[in-house]
Amino acid sequence: MRIELAEYDPAWPGLYQREQARIEGALPGAELEHVGSTSVPGLCAKPVVDLMLVVEDPDDEASYVPALEAVWYRVVVREDDWHHHRIVKGPDTNINLHVFPRGCAQVRRHRMFRDWLRAGDEDRELYARTKRELAGREWDRVQEYAAAKNEVVLEILERAYVEWRLPSDDVEFVAETPARVGRIVLEDSNPEWPCWYEREAARIRGALGPAVLRVEHVGSTSVPGLAAKPLIDVLLVVADSNDEDAYVPALVRAGYHLWAREHGWHEHRLLRDHDPDVNLHVFSPACEEIDRMLVFRDRLRTHPADRAEYERTKRALAGQAWDRVQDYADAKTRVVERIILRALA
Repeated sequence: MRIELAEYDPAWPGLYQREQARIEGALPGAELEHVGSTSVPGLCAKPVVDLMLVVEDPDDEASYVPALEAVWYRVVVREDDWHHHRIVKGPDTNINLHVFPRGCAQVRRHRMFRDWLRAGDEDRELYARTKRELAGREWDRVQEYAAAKNEVVLEILERAYVEWRLPSDDVEFVAETPARVGRIVLEDSNPEWPCWYEREAARIRGALGPAVLRVEHVGSTSVPGLAAKPLIDVLLVVADSNDEDAYVPALVRAGYHLWAREHGWHEHRLLRDHDPDVNLHVFSPACEEIDRMLVFRDRLRTHPADRAEYERTKRALAGQAWDRVQDYADAKTRVVERIILRALA
């Protein structure tokens, strides 16, 4: 089969608006957006309007599917093992309604790809050329065509993500201002690191009890076989990271100290301890950064080539002198984003 592409049709935004009105009539206050190629003026596309609906929990179909069925939508795809994704088809317009949970990294991925192509002629033309060339081939399934586009999609998204993640100065240091660190010292993977994490997790749970919604080992020491600074990164999810009174005093009594606040970055809080060295990252639920941290960790655990690429980058950068540890972390951004994007593809 061949893929039939159409030149951009100025009627596509109107088709989206028609479906938007129908969906919002069934689900008042729905978080809905036009995504995909038909959302980018000037871009050729299959004449299928892609919409993205963000809900609290796609698995809880009772909270949204009956309302959609009442206006003749139907669920056609369930991917419980891929971000709990659902695809819903409409009654007349050729649409794909993609349903994702709040806090899923796929949501920003779709938004960023759309907005980057809308704003940049060069990458929009690159994507159009790639689509046209691939559409001229024979394919057994549409999904094979979509997979073939993945290389150029990742290339474009990498540029978009690196631009978005320009370093921010919106950090309030509570305990101390970072001193010049010089060179980064990496150690080979240590089988004791998971044990260190388990002790920290037990200490956190003991201090906070039911206030702990989730605790995870993240960062390089959570990946067997990966060289790392001997520092345990712990992800802690609480009801509201901005409500410090609900968790900081108990963690201070347990031996941690509040080190930094990042109000502009998901209201992130960083607490630290030095026996062993621990970075405790605190976020609220439904935060995209939680998904990204776990996606990155799991990708490195299961894909040796990505793990080797990341380690090569770390070792090359560790040989340089740095004013701050954060500068070293920022220098790794491109390869980190590339690996996360592969995991999200």
